[in-house]
Amino acid sequence: MSRRTILGIVAEYDPFHNGHLLHLTESIRRVRPDSTYIALSPCFKQRGDLSVLSPLDRAACAVKCGADAVFALPVLWTVRDAEHYALGAVAMLSGLGITHLAFGAETADLPALNSAAALLEDPPETFQERLREALSSGSGYPAALCAAASSVSAESGAILSSPNNILAVCYLRAIRKLEAEITPVPVQRSGAYHDPAVQPDSPSASAIRGALYRGAYAHVSGAVPACTAEILSKRFLDSCVPDPAVADTLLLSTLRDPSMAFDRLPDISEGLDTALKAASVSASGRSDLIRILSGKRYPAARISRLSAMALLRVDREKVDSLPLPSVTMLLAMRKNPEMTSGWKDLPVRICASFPEWRNLADPEDLAAWRIWALAAGAPDTLPFTEKILSV
Repeated sequence: MSRRTILGIVAEYDPFHNGHLLHLTESIRRVRPDSTYIALSPCFKQRGDLSVLSPLDRAACAVKCGADAVFALPVLWTVRDAEHYALGAVAMLSGLGITHLAFGAETADLPALNSAAALLEDPPETFQERLREALSSGSGYPAALCAAASSVSAESGAILSSPNNILAVCYLRAIRKLEAEITPVPVQRSGAYHDPAVQPDSPSASAIRGALYRGAYAHVSGAVPACTAEILSKRFLDSCVPDPAVADTLLLSTLRDPSMAFDRLPDISEGLDTALKAASVSASGRSDLIRILSGKRYPAARISRLSAMALLRVDREKVDSLPLPSVTMLLAMRKNPEMTSGWKDLPVRICASFPEWRNLADPEDLAAWRIWALAAGAPDTLPFTEKILSV
């Protein structure tokens, strides 16, 4: 019996917009898989902020637009730097049996991306020296990494200067580390990553979220599929989205708690723990905290992720010894007996109901749902009152 072709995609889909639809459609066209699986960032996203739509709503959009099954990536692999985020996601999808992994990139040149991945996996001493020099001079890690790569290979340096290329390289590194039999499929990304204006054909998710919170719904409708527009309209009309003010209150109250052990947080360096503690006293919220602390030495994304780790009360020792994902929550799926027939034999356990998942999930995953529900004004029992979407 021949092996089924299963396409995997790592995504946030917050919200699922026309650019995501283009990427999903193009990936399916190129691979022609039997099934397409999505590894979805759940209540927190990779940069450490809460999702606007719940994981269930975003999973519903993905399935309605062509995916076959959507699985939640555990939060302790989601709120991480690009390298660990990619490793956790690829490991989970590999355990679910994918044969292909599609991802967007500013430079959809697989040999060039592979060269950059090989350089980072086996860096020469010249690279190591340049990296140390750049970090010692006060450069943030992404800038230092790009400079070090440029000192060895101008092509790799150029590759690592773009955010989606960096993530693409991290996916390739993860495939190498796991020795996974996965075929990478880079897809050319169009549009500006942080364009403040909502562009209908290739929108920025951050621009869409900004427009939604400003009440500029008309600007969003043409940039998202009909199923997304319907869900967004309902959730914003019902005020069932995270309130930034409530999220800020939750974060600041956590940081100002006398029991908070700043020096035990993951990815905390000497001096940053003291700076974070001091900034939490005067900051008015998450954005202000990031403004106070971020700069050349500490990128905004690092401070944002650190804030999420603090809110989740994550200890560095747990993250340092974290095993690869072995349990996932099924969020949405298409009815397909052929697809589900072999799931019970997979290395990653699939929980098809929230009560089952609650007994197996890490406490941090449960805490993430509770925090999202509190910020959104939803019952604390969310998601246990919800049903998995099956179409």
